[in-house]
Amino acid sequence: MSFYAKIKDQVTELTGQFNYPNDGTAFGHFILRECFNKIIDFEYDGTDYDSFIKDHIVDMANDLGNDAIFTNQKNREIIVFQFKYSNGQLLNTNEIKKNKKFVDWILNISPDHLTPNPKLKKILDEEISLILTPENIATNNYSVSFYYIDNGFEGTIKTDIKALYTNYNDKGINFQIKFYNYEELEELYDDIEIPKNEVTLKVVPNEYFIKKVSYHDTIETPVETIVTSIMANSLKPIIEEKKELILALNVRYYKGENDINSKIKTEYSKGKKSNFWILNNGINAVCEDFEIDNGSLKIKNFQIVNGGQTTKTLTRIVNDLPDEVQILMRLTKIKDKTQTSKISMDIAVASNSQNAISARDLHSGDRIQNKIFANLDAVGIFYDKKDGEWATLSKKKYRNPFGNSPMHLKIHNTDLGVAYLSFYLQVPISTAGRHKLVFSEIYYDQIFSMTTNEDDQFYKLMLAYRIAERVNRIKTEKINSYEILQNNYINDVLVALAGIYFFKDNLTKIATVEDLTEKLKEVKGQPNINSTEKYTLNLDPTFDDFILKEIGSVQNILDVKKEAKKEFANADWIPNDTNNWLKKDGTYREIYEKVIKKLKQ
Repeated sequence: MSFYAKIKDQVTELTGQFNYPNDGTAFGHFILRECFNKIIDFEYDGTDYDSFIKDHIVDMANDLGNDAIFTNQKNREIIVFQFKYSNGQLLNTNEIKKNKKFVDWILNISPDHLTPNPKLKKILDEEISLILTPENIATNNYSVSFYYIDNGFEGTIKTDIKALYTNYNDKGINFQIKFYNYEELEELYDDIEIPKNEVTLKVVPNEYFIKKVSYHDTIETPVETIVTSIMANSLKPIIEEKKELILALNVRYYKGENDINSKIKTEYSKGKKSNFWILNNGINAVCEDFEIDNGSLKIKNFQIVNGGQTTKTLTRIVNDLPDEVQILMRLTKIKDKTQTSKISMDIAVASNSQNAISARDLHSGDRIQNKIFANLDAVGIFYDKKDGEWATLSKKKYRNPFGNSPMHLKIHNTDLGVAYLSFYLQVPISTAGRHKLVFSEIYYDQIFSMTTNEDDQFYKLMLAYRIAERVNRIKTEKINSYEILQNNYINDVLVALAGIYFFKDNLTKIATVEDLTEKLKEVKGQPNINSTEKYTLNLDPTFDDFILKEIGSVQNILDVKKEAKKEFANADWIPNDTNNWLKKDGTYREIYEKVIKKLKQ
């Protein structure tokens, strides 16, 4: 099976999941997530990698020949991608000339003035401008890497591309071109080769033992495991130097300062009185070779496969570790390179499968969760209420009968809850993170209420979810007509404002957000949902027209703010200003009051 055929269904599913205009754009997202994240340091350590990727995909009108752009601020590196998705070669020299024109422009080589689309402009303003300062340009203190991805590179296309950029070498510009065909992408996709390194850790004297065993698979592979206590301070500089590469096999990203990591931090900070060694699960790692030498553990190609949360908490959140802190570590030597990838991944998956139970999983057996699952399952929609459940099922039952976008009909219970939070509870913005709020003690019982009629609650949840879908569709269709629609936070704001539609003939009843929240309790879901057609939305076309009015009102509010900044601060409003404004907890109330006032006129 070709790589194209191997990933085609997954790419098509991404197109629907992220509302990309076509599979070609989704292909770029897929390759960035599944292949290039293994070999490129994108300087990302957040919790939503997909959103990070989407924010850096600029493939649309006025992309100036670029499909995705990232930066590495520490290395002053600009990383540009152009993806081609097909069974044949698509790259041509006309497109390369557009790429060259763009690079000339950002390096001030060309006097041409180019007009980037909003996503590209945001990256230029907020990331690239920090690297391409006049001083850095003058001293060539930066680098640009251009990645060309195509099914193949037949004929003279590689030579033509290199020839076009020859003058950069003459000018001493740090510019490099990298080519990846589908065969090379497939190797990246399948491979989990351990990054090369040599490290030394300090072992607690006399606290270790070594066990030699065979790993049983299609063949027997000799492995050797050392179990020991190491000093945390000897691990810290290695993590700081190697960064994410030391965690390449760890199947979970660092989750930031969450409750578990805060407890880790609190415990080891106790110094001599810490119970850290007893309470923490420690680190599980693999390597190509190790040896004990005078109290030091010397390791070749060290890789942490479990314990990334512990490691990152110890090394990123605090600057100084008490000297007394020790960590339990199990390190397995796999010398047979033909088996390294397979055994390493088995260890990584097995050791990471023992996760702490999330609030979402704790509620997955609730009566209402099972009821929602049964209702949706009966009409061929999978209700994702528990981590890992989808992976165990046959997908045939849930295949989308209306086409391939998305490939399967699925509803995630978090998305259901976020839609309800926005629409019925009027909480479209929260600095606490609304995905966390869904399963919090404050909101869960309101969203997935089991004290009211569960059938009524199911239809309310579906109404909120389908309205969120409809609003997102309108946003996608009109995104080039309104600047405000190009912001990631606006969708939930519009879902919340959609509640006004049900009282549009008597706006005096809903003068405040609190008024609307109270009145929305009267809005039943069932009359507005078509239960015979997979619980689709049953609202007349005036709903779409009303949403467009609200979009116009919010755009007007943004325009006023932009003008005010220009007039009083003598500065231009940039996309990040819109982000900061919309993220504030008081912004929705401000928007709501002005929209109501506008609608009353």
